Amino acid sequence: MPAWTNTAETDKNGKVLSSGIVALDGDGKNVKTMYTSVGTGPAELYASSDNGGWTGTHALTYSGKVTGKKGSFAFNKLYKLNIPVKSDTQLSYFVAPVAPKSDPASAVSSYVSIDLAFSDGTYLHQISRAMDRDGIRMTPSAQGQSGTLIANQWNQKIADIGKVAAGKTITRLLIAYSAPKSGVTFQGAVDDIRIGSASENAPPSSPADEVNILRGTASSPDFSRGNTVPAVAVPNSFAFWSPAIDSSSPDHLYPYSENNDLQNLPEIQSFSLSHSPNFQSGDRQSFQVMPSDFTGTPGASRLNRGLAFQRSNETAKPYDYSVTFLNGIKAEMAPASHSAILRFTFKGSTGNLIFDNLDNQGGLTLSPDQKSIQGYSDVKDSTTGNTDRLFFYASFDQPVIDASRLYGQGRGRVTAFYKFDTSINKTVTMRAAYSLISIDQAKTNLNLEIGGNMSFEQVEQNAKNAWNNVFGKVSVQGADSGQRTTLYSSLYRLFLYPNAGFENAGTDQNPDYRYADLSAHPAGKNTAEKTGAPVKEGQIYVNSNFAYSAQTVWPAYVLLEPQLAGQLINGFLQYENNGGTFPQSSSGSFADMAFSDAYIKGVPGVNPDLLYQTLLKDASSDGSGVQNRPQQNIAPFVGYTNTDQKQSINWTLSDSMNDFAFGSLASFLSKEYPGQSYPDDSAYYLSRAQNYLNIFDRGTGFFNGRTAGGQWQKNKSATDPGSWASDQADPNIWNLAFDVPQDGQGLANLYGGRNGLSNKLDQFFSTIPAAAEKYPAAREAAAGHSGMFTLDSPSSPSIPYMYTFAGVPWKTQDKVRNIMNHFYSGGSIGQGYLGDDTRAMLSGFYFFSAAGFYPLQKGTSDYALGAPYFKQMTIHLDNGHDLVINAPNVSNTNKYVQSVTFNGRPLSSASIPHQLLAGGGTLSFQMGPRPSNWGTSGNDLPKSLTPLSTDGSSIYPMALTDLTGGSASNKQADTSSSDNSSVDPMLDNQSDTAAIFLSAQPSIVTRFKTENPRVKMYTLTSSVDNQATSDPKSWSLFGSNDGSNWDLLDSRSNETFGWRSMTRSFLIQNTNAYQFYKLQITDKSGTSPLAIGEYQLLGYSGIGSSFDTMRQHLISEFESKNLSEPDTAALSYALNQAQTAYGQGKILTAVYYLQNYVQQVNSLVLGTGMQQNVQKILAADAHAVVNLLSD
Repeated sequence: MPAWTNTAETDKNGKVLSSGIVALDGDGKNVKTMYTSVGTGPAELYASSDNGGWTGTHALTYSGKVTGKKGSFAFNKLYKLNIPVKSDTQLSYFVAPVAPKSDPASAVSSYVSIDLAFSDGTYLHQISRAMDRDGIRMTPSAQGQSGTLIANQWNQKIADIGKVAAGKTITRLLIAYSAPKSGVTFQGAVDDIRIGSASENAPPSSPADEVNILRGTASSPDFSRGNTVPAVAVPNSFAFWSPAIDSSSPDHLYPYSENNDLQNLPEIQSFSLSHSPNFQSGDRQSFQVMPSDFTGTPGASRLNRGLAFQRSNETAKPYDYSVTFLNGIKAEMAPASHSAILRFTFKGSTGNLIFDNLDNQGGLTLSPDQKSIQGYSDVKDSTTGNTDRLFFYASFDQPVIDASRLYGQGRGRVTAFYKFDTSINKTVTMRAAYSLISIDQAKTNLNLEIGGNMSFEQVEQNAKNAWNNVFGKVSVQGADSGQRTTLYSSLYRLFLYPNAGFENAGTDQNPDYRYADLSAHPAGKNTAEKTGAPVKEGQIYVNSNFAYSAQTVWPAYVLLEPQLAGQLINGFLQYENNGGTFPQSSSGSFADMAFSDAYIKGVPGVNPDLLYQTLLKDASSDGSGVQNRPQQNIAPFVGYTNTDQKQSINWTLSDSMNDFAFGSLASFLSKEYPGQSYPDDSAYYLSRAQNYLNIFDRGTGFFNGRTAGGQWQKNKSATDPGSWASDQADPNIWNLAFDVPQDGQGLANLYGGRNGLSNKLDQFFSTIPAAAEKYPAAREAAAGHSGMFTLDSPSSPSIPYMYTFAGVPWKTQDKVRNIMNHFYSGGSIGQGYLGDDTRAMLSGFYFFSAAGFYPLQKGTSDYALGAPYFKQMTIHLDNGHDLVINAPNVSNTNKYVQSVTFNGRPLSSASIPHQLLAGGGTLSFQMGPRPSNWGTSGNDLPKSLTPLSTDGSSIYPMALTDLTGGSASNKQADTSSSDNSSVDPMLDNQSDTAAIFLSAQPSIVTRFKTENPRVKMYTLTSSVDNQATSDPKSWSLFGSNDGSNWDLLDSRSNETFGWRSMTRSFLIQNTNAYQFYKLQITDKSGTSPLAIGEYQLLGYSGIGSSFDTMRQHLISEFESKNLSEPDTAALSYALNQAQTAYGQGKILTAVYYLQNYVQQVNSLVLGTGMQQNVQKILAADAHAVVNLLSD
């Protein structure tokens, strides 16, 4: 117990160290400092047991009320001590600031620290170099301001005080508080205060020993610190094993300390075969086993069988998990891909193994005489509904002396026990294997991977070697032990997924890889021993959740393991090619982006035709619910996903990004394989990559949902930047405001130019999130102290790097380092992330940001340069070369890039090609304490779909639109067929209908009414039903200005449509504009009537008004006296000539006069400041219109 209660410290001069702080009402009327006492601990914390300490059932609590002004303080003394400080003396403690329920993100209780009084009259808080391992000074104000003490959860603090106070003697231990503002109340708890020598653990023998698989498990639905499972596995394995603290949970097996027992100790209820569940995706195909020393028949109750343990008796590595329970039983697990070996050591004369499952969906066959058990699991994914039968088989090395099924818990089909004689041999070894094909295949998997005389230690070592082969690709200097654990634990998460979905039906020498095709129509019924799914040849991979993994995980594979990346891609392609589908997430499949990016970056061994056709099918056709993009029958034709689809904003933005990557792939392949449809496809999909423009609401300044009729969503909460509850935006509109990495300049123009983009990002990172009492995402944003930013949405990782498009890369450097410092803390106590590490996206962000570059634009070969986190990182590349990243003076102070070189050659650009890095070399960063002008000039910015010359223009970019107007007759155009067939069904912006023609060779004529547009490309969509209709096969497109004399614009022959409702695009090389366009069909694909699902003439609508906008700007600047009358007249003449030429359909002439206009603008002699900005805007508008008119 403390020596003092509610007693303020008095310094050597007799000054009481408390001012403006009193006890809360009811805690003590005469207490003139904060209230401190030992109690039961906070009543409610996230992901922790209630009413307890970090350990044990009590904690030191602190509370008080600020009656004074900001900076009021209280230093309460607690314990008398007499501890000499040595060079290795360390102070550590746990603190849980408690925020009020009405404001769970409040940090007022976090302005607290443990302080020390020394015999010389000084205090720890007075030593400026006294810092914790987060680099934060050991003062209450610094601790509170740092954001490292997150409210309503336990936080660990460690300070190596011996480095700054050696030779002093500690006489008293204090708790200190400093008020961040007046009129507030605060409370919290402190526990497990320790002063002693720093732990002298033996240095890790390999990177695998530095990994902590428990990072991210201290999570709950109310607040996520990773939401991970402690998977014991080999890289990319078929399945995992995990200790289960809550065996009944389908989505969070290991809540680090939330399910502790009455003594506040964690209890394990089983060891579970797992598929890495989390709150987004529940577990499936599970199987559980648990040791017991019960002398009779054990019960089936999970609560009764749980065994408590101390954390000091737990080892959690990727290749080995072991724990010794308080009752003396020891459990160990070592993994292979399709199997694992579990070893149980008992203390008594008998020992039991209890078999169980999440629910009763399964079956067990007990074979005690054969010392084996087998069965199947039909446990369903609680979130997605996915389920398919998994078969398992296990053998034991000891005789079974008793066996029985267990009943009474509603799981009689899956619950049983085996009892073993452990009077002499205390150890029971279980070898388990599993298969999606059959029991026999499970036995084969066991024999191939862990059979024969292979010992537990051999299986363990094999797994360790497999992980070290991965971790050995990255080494760092200048990182402390905690940072190394974070790095290698992140690489561990990266390489858990995707998972092998295939099995070896042959031998090691002659493998025969097979897989159960669970997406195909069943070949028969499932039995207790064999799947009913068709079994096919091949090596497939599953479980990637591309929306997340495409952001960081796939790019990491491309850099670190390109050969493996190619193998993984082939596995997914084979699955898709055999009738399966890429998994859909809430915001897009993103396989298009992941695979296109990988191929462009040179991943070997991928069949380009199979890759292209697979991705083309996803992008171009409507699979009627089978494919991964919703509203594929509508969205490609109107340019956005409407609000009939939830998260429509996410879908439009993700489709734009995927279309960019796929269009870039088509462009890349056109250089390797000329003469195919790649140029047409590239132009079309790169134009669709700007469909994000269709949902930018200039009235709100944000992306907004649009209804099926094209109106903006009127729901105020949907357009409120502080809302976290929009059905159309996940997590909210703020976090999607920058989700356009493929066109950073285009996005900047929406915000008024590059300065506007920088300001918008600044506003995002400084806006205080609202509604933290209701929404976990808001709580996580508040805890990150980065405005509205959260890191765990697919849109999130790119956001801090979007500053590079604004020409202020130093802001990226600042934000990313802050994220690295604050979003990955607490790993040693089950935390480690701020937000969900869904499919290792956050882990991948850590790797890339530590390296100093990031894959911002998937579909290009470039990385955006940030700043390294460590003084040196070496990446050992697949080709035998090393990429060395040097930043010798980098620190939390020296966080700004001053200059960059590669192999000694200066780099001024804020991006760097993959091919340069992948060839190996030395990337060196000179760092400094202040921002520099490195990477800030226009020529140094990352590439963008929108030319940089248009910066600040409101005219460009502009999305391509269907110029036909969406019907046979409208205010824009009239369209008719030569055979009088109704053409409305092919102009109605949805492919579910089709125009069916009376003749085999009709001509379709479109007449424009208001202006002669230039058509850049046109599209044709095949009909839904090809059994009763034929597709266009050969045709020509003509243009005319009088309807009589026709110019040939394009001609195609022997074209095919690979799928139903497939949209194909065709470029037009002619640069002229016409009033009339005629599509003449000359052949069809069969004898059935010709049908066309959709027909579009794509171009820019409203170019004429862009000239008017330019003229208004010109007049405005003249009236503001920024332009002289002669200059204005000369510019007006060039502008008028350009507009006249455009009106006559003379596009090249219009471009000529606009280029002349730009030359005159650039030659203007203006002053500084505002006048030069005028010059820039006038030129940007002209460049914008030139781009609209040009190819």
